[in-house]
Amino acid sequence: MSSLKTPIGTSAPVPDALGALVIDRDGRVAAATGIARDDTLAGAALAALAQATDFDTARAGRPSTDEVAGTRPYLFEVAAPGAEATRHIALALDDGTTTLVLLHRPGSATALFDFLGAVPFAGAILEHFITNPYQAITVADRDGRMRYISPVHERFLGLRTGEGIGQPAERVIPNSRLPQVAATGKAEIGQLQRMNGVTRVVNRIPIVQRGEVVGAIGQVLFKEPEAIARMHKEVSELRSQVAHYRRALDDLRGGPGRLIGDSAPMQRLRREIETVARLDVPVLILGESGTGKELVARAIHEASQRDGGDTRDGKPLVSLNLAALPATLIESELFGHAAGAFTGSRRQGQAGKLEQAAGGTLFLDEVADIPIEMQVKLLRVLEDHLVERIGSRQARRIDFRLVAATNRDIQALIDAGRFRLDLYYRLSGVVLRIPALRQRREDIPALLQHFVQAFCQRNNVPVPTIDSAVPRHLAERPWPGNIRQLRQKIEEALVFCDGGRLRVADFARGDEAAAAALAADATPYPLARSYAEHELEDDPRSGTPPPVAITPASRSSGLRELAYEAALKAIADHGGNKKRAAQALGISRSHLYTLLARGTGDGANR
Repeated sequence: MSSLKTPIGTSAPVPDALGALVIDRDGRVAAATGIARDDTLAGAALAALAQATDFDTARAGRPSTDEVAGTRPYLFEVAAPGAEATRHIALALDDGTTTLVLLHRPGSATALFDFLGAVPFAGAILEHFITNPYQAITVADRDGRMRYISPVHERFLGLRTGEGIGQPAERVIPNSRLPQVAATGKAEIGQLQRMNGVTRVVNRIPIVQRGEVVGAIGQVLFKEPEAIARMHKEVSELRSQVAHYRRALDDLRGGPGRLIGDSAPMQRLRREIETVARLDVPVLILGESGTGKELVARAIHEASQRDGGDTRDGKPLVSLNLAALPATLIESELFGHAAGAFTGSRRQGQAGKLEQAAGGTLFLDEVADIPIEMQVKLLRVLEDHLVERIGSRQARRIDFRLVAATNRDIQALIDAGRFRLDLYYRLSGVVLRIPALRQRREDIPALLQHFVQAFCQRNNVPVPTIDSAVPRHLAERPWPGNIRQLRQKIEEALVFCDGGRLRVADFARGDEAAAAALAADATPYPLARSYAEHELEDDPRSGTPPPVAITPASRSSGLRELAYEAALKAIADHGGNKKRAAQALGISRSHLYTLLARGTGDGANR
């Protein structure tokens, strides 16, 4: 290119961001507009263009494809000389007779021009985006009419080149929603669209210009959509499995927060749970093995979430059984460890149970089994709530609610020097005592019905009819394993029953002593004996009560009457002494008064 030969004018630079130069074959400027009217900038543009074309020719050594076709594009940078030199981007198009140079100042409003000027192969990138099956687009204007359809879309839709331009989008593309997206300005990402008998994954994106929606583009994933469908199916199956296991886990725990039974001890326990759940105090749960301590902890956690003023709503319940871990792992599980803290530790470190319970509830089961050396560290955390990972010197303040449980005699452990008294005081802000099953035998019919229904639902089998003698038989047994043992025996009996009826004989499997007792008609537990005597009076034709199905209504009214008459008989047998009568029945005196009050109310209504 030659130097500038024709005067451009001496007008001052205009504040525009764009400009254009038209240069003839002899290198003279035929026209200039916008910022290109500035003599200095125009001269710098001509010099930069000459340098760019000379460098391109020397590098290529041969004409390019575009040059053979008659058009030579050049993208280059222009820096006008002077104290206030500003970088400009230029795009030159040369058809062999005339060269058009477009100039602009870089800015947020001209990102496309910046891209074109900065990337030598920008055209190839744009071509890729327009034609590649993963990014190919269709364009509709604000009126919902097609303005562009990529070649890959045209082939898929069976259109000739340009055939769909100007037509309504819904007429060109089956089930198209581009008009709706252009009208509302709301993008639709990852949607499924049925086209030509094939389901595709599509994106619909509104295009905004100067603050207004001017149209919308559509993208279709043409390659391997079936793989995405398979992934979607797999995710759905995984979600279904997770839901199934959650239901099974809830069944194993008796249901989320569900405490079965209406005996006086259970009513008291429910009231205590509702009371302590609203307060930020540590809770220590005491009870024999198998009484449901974790279920009570879960009930406390869920009751605290139901309280509208509690900040733990939606927060986790994190459980740790201290008796199930070796002493060497308890510290790492509780406090976590930093990266590379010890041999075998995770490379990225690991949060402990205390950190995982942040904002929620930490349940420490079998807390009396914690090693004495760990009790000091746990005590310090309970005092200041500062948790420091193993191998780290940085302490983090953690807000959590502590619920602990044990079946051990903590007082005996304290006396023996195996449990710290100060830690006990920290754990036992409130002490909840779970009644053993022998203290709430009147709940056995409800527990029986619950476990039968849960087992059948979990295994998708019909619920059998329960002989009326089964609750009486279960009430006779001592149940040292409490609820856990009761559940195990019920489920074992369900496995080997005939499927249609659950009988007493189904519970004797593997228990020779129980079978012998049944054969010898062993003396039943007092309360169960009272139930039996009442049933025999109602059915004098047979020594065995007829089997009946237990339903919630019949069970509630029938057992209420039986319990009332058993209570009256026990009181009469002990000369009116209610304390002894309650002891003989195996229930608390308060529950005895409850039975009498219910019976009186029923009798008044008859």
